[in-house]
Amino acid sequence: MNLPKLRRVLTDPDEFISNRQLKALSLELLELIPMPGIGGSPLDSGDIMEVVLRAAVGTTSVHGVTTNTEETPNREPVMDWLHTLQKEPMLDAVNDVLATLAMSVLDRDRSRTVCIDFMDNPFHGYPENEDEFRRMQARDGTTKCHRYCTAFVIAQGKPLTLAVEPVDGEDSKADAVERVLARVELYPFEIDRILMDRAAYVGEVIGVLRAVAPPVFPVKTGKDSLREKLSVNASYMTEETICKGKEHEQTYPLAVDVTYHNGDRGKSGLKQTGYAAYGLEDRTPAQVAAIYDKRSRIEKSYEKFREARAVTTTPSPTIRLFYVGVGFLLEQLWIVIQWAVLAAPRRGGRVLPVEFTFGDAFLHGIEGVLDDELGWKEKHRTNGVGLPAGCDHGLG
Repeated sequence: MNLPKLRRVLTDPDEFISNRQLKALSLELLELIPMPGIGGSPLDSGDIMEVVLRAAVGTTSVHGVTTNTEETPNREPVMDWLHTLQKEPMLDAVNDVLATLAMSVLDRDRSRTVCIDFMDNPFHGYPENEDEFRRMQARDGTTKCHRYCTAFVIAQGKPLTLAVEPVDGEDSKADAVERVLARVELYPFEIDRILMDRAAYVGEVIGVLRAVAPPVFPVKTGKDSLREKLSVNASYMTEETICKGKEHEQTYPLAVDVTYHNGDRGKSGLKQTGYAAYGLEDRTPAQVAAIYDKRSRIEKSYEKFREARAVTTTPSPTIRLFYVGVGFLLEQLWIVIQWAVLAAPRRGGRVLPVEFTFGDAFLHGIEGVLDDELGWKEKHRTNGVGLPAGCDHGLG
């Protein structure tokens, strides 16, 4: 992909990188996303992307940006342009940019452990179709969400996003995982194993994962035979069958790892965890658990992503997907710049700069530049009257 500004910064950085450069690099990525737009409009995609970028870095809405700035169009023409986004070309572009960023810092000759996960983005508003959203545990004042399937690798001390796919209303987990893995298989590196959470514990999903690489995931404990195998005092390796006698029957190597709670979450005593451990039959349960624990960094990535998620109540799943893609692109750009340009080289690796945080340094820096360029309002007209008579008691 043609990213001349980013290429120059990554290959020949100046002594310092400015907030204005960070904003320019971010827009360079976003402007690769095709937006047909409206014929005859005085706007162009750059005008729209600036508004979207400001909404993302400030975790606010397009309406909030256009209302509080002097140099942006009104909300209506911006949203009209956003409604011209076409789902598949937009999604392909987001994934292509993610891949370009990831491969700028990944070794092509090294095999990788890929992490698969499902992420829920809370839904506020009224959908065009009731099948557009999924249900989740209550969060942010709602139980409705749009769901996305994502793939990561842990590299350079951070989770790099490889691919993202929406989980539409009629999609099964297996459908979504299959689409994500199809994108990951286009990468030039080999996949040595796949880590996933308990959502993998479905016969059909296991089959999809195994077709690409050996999966490792914790098992669900609802089955009597499985509970019996987990009711032990010492770690051991065995095997178990899921969906026995059914279409998607799978027999998997089971690693039963026994540890102590040690007061974790107020619990004490033995803690027994079972892992489906394909390809790790020669490892100990403790080694299987250590391999799976690498996946825990994904939650940190989601915390970062949510710092760059534009707020919206639009019923359009395409626009919501676009905002999700923008959040992941900004996080990926931050990781790449942090490691490639700002980390201090040293023997055995690079020292990441602790001061270049995603929120306070990267996002807030871009926000400040956009506030200047878009004319963020610095004063607001008052009523010239203040409190009505009798309402100022206690103010001294």
